[in-house]
Amino acid sequence: MNASWTRRRTTWPWAIPALALLGPFLLWPLGAMVWRAVTPDGSFSLGPLGDVVGDGYYWRRLGFTAGQAAASTALSVLVGLPAAYVFARLRFPLRGFLLALLTVPFVLPTLVVAIAFQQLVGPGGWLNDVLEAMGLDPIRPLGTLGIILAAHVFYNVSIVIRLVAAVWRNLDPRTEEAARLLGAGPLAAFRAVTLPALTPAILSAAALVFTFTFTSFGVVLILGAGNPDLDTLEVVVYRLATRLVDLPAAALVSTIQIGATITALTLYSYFQRGATRSLTLRGERSRRLREAGWGQRLLAFLVVVALGVFIVAPMAALVHSAFTVGASDVATLENFTSLFDDTGRQSFIPPLDAVRWSLTFAAGSAALATVVGLASARAIAYSRGAFGALGDGLLMLPLTVPAVVLGFGYLVTFNRDPYDLRGSLWLVFAAHALVAYPFVVRSVLSTLRAVDPRVPEAARMLGASSWTVWWSVEFPILRRPLLAGALFAFAVSLGEFGATVLLQRREFATLPIAIFDALSKPGEANLGHALAMSTLLMAVTAAAFLLIERLRYRDTTGF
Repeated sequence: MNASWTRRRTTWPWAIPALALLGPFLLWPLGAMVWRAVTPDGSFSLGPLGDVVGDGYYWRRLGFTAGQAAASTALSVLVGLPAAYVFARLRFPLRGFLLALLTVPFVLPTLVVAIAFQQLVGPGGWLNDVLEAMGLDPIRPLGTLGIILAAHVFYNVSIVIRLVAAVWRNLDPRTEEAARLLGAGPLAAFRAVTLPALTPAILSAAALVFTFTFTSFGVVLILGAGNPDLDTLEVVVYRLATRLVDLPAAALVSTIQIGATITALTLYSYFQRGATRSLTLRGERSRRLREAGWGQRLLAFLVVVALGVFIVAPMAALVHSAFTVGASDVATLENFTSLFDDTGRQSFIPPLDAVRWSLTFAAGSAALATVVGLASARAIAYSRGAFGALGDGLLMLPLTVPAVVLGFGYLVTFNRDPYDLRGSLWLVFAAHALVAYPFVVRSVLSTLRAVDPRVPEAARMLGASSWTVWWSVEFPILRRPLLAGALFAFAVSLGEFGATVLLQRREFATLPIAIFDALSKPGEANLGHALAMSTLLMAVTAAAFLLIERLRYRDTTGF
């Protein structure tokens, strides 16, 4: 028996925790959903499939979904590449703080992102107030493709910056300098030397951004302003399941969407492996800003200003509105203090209860996601060839399943005795853990792959047991990225909206659900509550990412 087979045999038991979670809470619901699609009346029939495939509406929604995702991805890469260079090659004050701030939108509920853009460019927003003061006509971007693309870039540009900057930071600048000494110009040296080395990371980031924008839900639901021409497949699934109650059609559309996201995520995994293999851990090669040339300093200034305006402005508009809506533009704490008031309405969701349930779900799901994510990362990192690629795709499957589709699958599956779990908080907990654990995997995996395998092997040759090697050699290296992954999972759970909106009950409604509930009711008081709760959620998320930025290893390629 060769060594590689022995290692594979001892590695794959680490995948058991993930498979125990994936089996009943992902694979079974997805299978039940597909079966429901082809057996609408209890017997097998391809009629629903023919109805969906033959309906031009669904083809138009698929085309629009793919088109807006491609445009969002291209814009995110275009904005992110100059910023990735600045964060990789230059050191300047508050660099870590700004990088953490850039990541906050990524784990905010898409609902909160949509609210932030409403407060920035919507009726009565900051931008329109400025235009009015200048005597210009207001803009009305809500319900247009432009505002959706802008929100998607705001939401996902940090993916490009983090993944590409991590690779760029590790590249030896002397290689490009050698090309310059041989007569190549700056652009030619970049194209011939640097760009090929960055390509796997760029393509990896693009595939991941495409996956997230292809499954866009909250941004389109709110900023689309009810325009049916802007509906993505995820919004179509939501409306089919909740408004039209056409479950077979919803299941079929969900299946099509999952197929597209699996393809994109498979490409991400492939390119990420390429980016990781090309690196070795080395000291940081960035230079101090005062040591850089005037061109680099100008670029850094432009990037910081552009990102500061683009990222900070929507969040600042949201915070400002939280203190001023309903108070005649005078900053008060009224919207925050009124969160403690019980309106007495039967449908009222007490914000403090929503905070408590959000923290409960986030803490529980982060703990489970940390265990499952660590085990999965170990199984993936030490597998090779097609076997490893297949395992990587399987264990990362939750990233390919849109949250709304996951919630819909639970409703289709767990709806009859003896496993009728409708209205159970355990389904919400399972959904949050599934959504969160892939981020733990990505946080830990790059560090595991970067560890020299000869180090633990030397410990084994000296007589150390597998447990001793793990605890004394591997765990000290993984402790920081593991804690960062746990915080990432906590933040992702806090912001989860797509699955929870289908599974929630008033008794254990989370903070994003309370925000959505407040937005669905008229009046400035409800809007003020939604803005105040969004501000609190954003503050907790920002604090989590400031900790992550201090904990993560800066020379690894994970997100």
